[in-house]
Amino acid sequence: MRLAAAPISWGVCEVPGWGYQLSVARVLEEAARLGLRDIEAGPPGFLPSDARAARDLMQERRMRVIGGFVTATLHRRDDLDRELGGVERQAAWLRDVGADVLVLAAASGRDGYDAPVELEEGEWRTLLAALPRAQKIARAHGLELAFHPHFGTVIETRRSIERVIAQSDVPLCLDTGHVFLGGGDPVAIARDHAARVRHVHLKDADASLAAAVRERRMGYADAVARGLFRPLGDGGVRMGDVLAELVRARYDGWAVLEQDIALRARPSDDDAPERQIARSRDFARAHIASYDVLTMGRVSVDLYPEQIGVPLAKVTTFAKSLGGSATNVAVAASRLGRRAAVITKVGADGFGDYVREALVGFGVDARHVGTDVRYRTPLVFCEIHPPDRFPLLFYREPTAPDMTITIDELPRDAIRDAQVFWTTGTGLSAEPSRSATLLALETARGMRFHDLDHRPALWAAGEDPSRWAMEAARRANVIVGNTDEMEMATGQRDPARAASALLALGAEVVVVKRGLEGASAFTIEGGVTVPGIKVDVVCGLGAGDAFGGALAHGMLAKWHLPHALAFANAAGAIVASRLACADAMPTPREVEALLANGRATSAGVA
Repeated sequence: MRLAAAPISWGVCEVPGWGYQLSVARVLEEAARLGLRDIEAGPPGFLPSDARAARDLMQERRMRVIGGFVTATLHRRDDLDRELGGVERQAAWLRDVGADVLVLAAASGRDGYDAPVELEEGEWRTLLAALPRAQKIARAHGLELAFHPHFGTVIETRRSIERVIAQSDVPLCLDTGHVFLGGGDPVAIARDHAARVRHVHLKDADASLAAAVRERRMGYADAVARGLFRPLGDGGVRMGDVLAELVRARYDGWAVLEQDIALRARPSDDDAPERQIARSRDFARAHIASYDVLTMGRVSVDLYPEQIGVPLAKVTTFAKSLGGSATNVAVAASRLGRRAAVITKVGADGFGDYVREALVGFGVDARHVGTDVRYRTPLVFCEIHPPDRFPLLFYREPTAPDMTITIDELPRDAIRDAQVFWTTGTGLSAEPSRSATLLALETARGMRFHDLDHRPALWAAGEDPSRWAMEAARRANVIVGNTDEMEMATGQRDPARAASALLALGAEVVVVKRGLEGASAFTIEGGVTVPGIKVDVVCGLGAGDAFGGALAHGMLAKWHLPHALAFANAAGAIVASRLACADAMPTPREVEALLANGRATSAGVA
């Protein structure tokens, strides 16, 4: 389940006289600060009507539009072609901005939301026949349709929702607040019809105000202005039960934090919508039982030279970025829409504060980032000599906080429940992190990835990294590494022979990153190789972590291994074409675009 934002939570609405309208810049800035870099499009005029301008605006902020809402009068036969034409125009715009979902509500054909509409049988037939047409339009533009029962439309009551479910196969947008307003039970829909749910709007509602609206004793807009929709957990909707049912059903779509509000005036900092949205975000995160991707291990603050092709002695300015293999993989997964978190430690210093803030900004749960007051947050300096020389200088002496993670500090429930648990080889280089990493792999019940992540400079003299790599391999079911790391672990540089040695220990999949030659994956049934993708290399650092996050994403989606491997390879190639690691991680649309236009045999991943 992937959390996203909606502009209406900031009071942005197209209804005349709705209230004070915040600027797009403020809404996007606050959403990003909350770690909600995925957002619905909002009403017409909120984002630029020119799709390219809207896409560029979002990309500049490292954000994306996931979908948009459109209404259409679907029960009037004479108006249907015109109404579906409006749906098609919105679908085309959403396609061009890179969205996934078209959310459609069946308008009443009247102004406002306060007059109930009961359809006659002929109107029902027209509406039910229109839904497949709308779904076909969405699919033609590469979108998923999600039909939205909405208060004040022709599908608002429990009975009307049940009829749509029974007499159509259209996917649903489960809006918990609107189902509640209409007298339905959102928990029952999440429990009994999870397979139909393609999109979710998470709303809580004040029970007394909801009853007044439902009984038409108060207008909808008036109730919203009085605080009808509340932060999650503060109203009458059983939000914890809704989320529990969605988790139980392994719902894998978007869950949009959408608490409609109306602002009387420009809010002060103390009364900003951001504070209420943060409460809803925290509630949702606390009730989503498992992470899609949970990583454990190395973190750093990376300092990238702004002068390319010169040694450190000649560098005059640096750019700061979040780094470290475990954190980068989590960020990569989050950018692809996965619920991600990282287990690591930082120092009690400003750089440690930066790590936490940066993780939250990238949408990664930072609750498992601990602090060791004895040591400083690690720094990494690099030189950039494209296309293939990027020497690193690690500052982790006498040790790094992430190497002090102990067995007792492991969040075992989170590790056990994560769908993907990812560890790194650096975590094996010393105690107590070594024992904690191995126990964590034994604890995990989902897919257990081990990234060989061999950094010789981080191993003490006399330590045997091969021994501990093989110990991790006995506990993991997916092993990832480049050819040098495979040789370190198995003594075999040939990818197939190295994979054979690791498969013999119990691994189910072995993935070898081969740089210019692309990447290979092996199972007991054989191997597959995908070629490299031609890009202009700027900085190869972080490309392997982008590969890892994308590989986890593809395997979670149950893609065939060749497709997951190609997707991961493309993600790595994109990061190789950019400066920095975490900041460079791509979105799904960026990866898909490169796959569609990529050329073989050039920069792969390292």
